[in-house]
Amino acid sequence: MKGLTRPVYGVVDTVGGAQLAEAFHRIEDDGVVQAVGRASREPTTIDFELAGTRSARGRLENFNVTGPFGTDLDHLLGLLGEGRLDPQIGWRGPWEAAAEAADALLGRRVRGKAVLDLKEPPAHR
Repeated sequence: MKGLTRPVYGVVDTVGGAQLAEAFHRIEDDGVVQAVGRASREPTTIDFELAGTRSARGRLENFNVTGPFGTDLDHLLGLLGEGRLDPQIGWRGPWEAAAEAADALLGRRVRGKAVLDLKEPPAHR
């Protein structure tokens, strides 16, 4: 939202907290903010009286995901296997480096996703 000076119609917010509140305050009449994540892990406090002076009928919609996802995941894995989907992996390492991956993600030093590789389980005899 930094650098944005004019109202916008729609926002998809994955951060939450103060950024979600700022997005809601900047939407135009009939605009909508989709809240789809909480990366900041901060509570969101919105001054609805202030928001009412900036937008006549703005909406804030929470997006929750429910399953099952089997069919959708199969489709995505097929696209990935065919090379038609780029997963945007920004960090990759062994399972033992999970703390390092988490630190890099929380420190916003990773562009994309972090992937932890698992060792092959020993063969059963």
